[in-house]
Amino acid sequence: MNKCPACGYNFKDSYNISPEISKLLKKRNSKTRKYLNKITSEIMNSIPSESRENYFKFLFALKDVEDNVLDWAVEQFYKGKYYHQGKGFAYLRTIVQNRDKNIDVLKKNERLLLGSPPPVIEIEENKGE
Repeated sequence: MNKCPACGYNFKDSYNISPEISKLLKKRNSKTRKYLNKITSEIMNSIPSESRENYFKFLFALKDVEDNVLDWAVEQFYKGKYYHQGKGFAYLRTIVQNRDKNIDVLKKNERLLLGSPPPVIEIEENKGE
């Protein structure tokens, strides 16, 4: 098996990690980059086995995920302080991927739960009477 079924990472290709990380980060908006930098430092400081290579694989796996999904997942991961429990990039990647898969259904369910605003009814007044 040469390719990761979860993210599409090709093990036979040799990647120059630093420029690849920069290229993947440049595709993100500034808020997402800030979140990723913050959570990356927390993960790497708390979990010695996490490396830049793991960070690159994480970014590579999520290259097609929208920024708002990634922002939400990083916020949840940070609030739960999962990095203190030994959960690293693989755990965060799974949170992001599951949120990305389920986002459409979650929005639909939220709309059903909250409902929609009532329709606007315009009343015509008779001024001549």
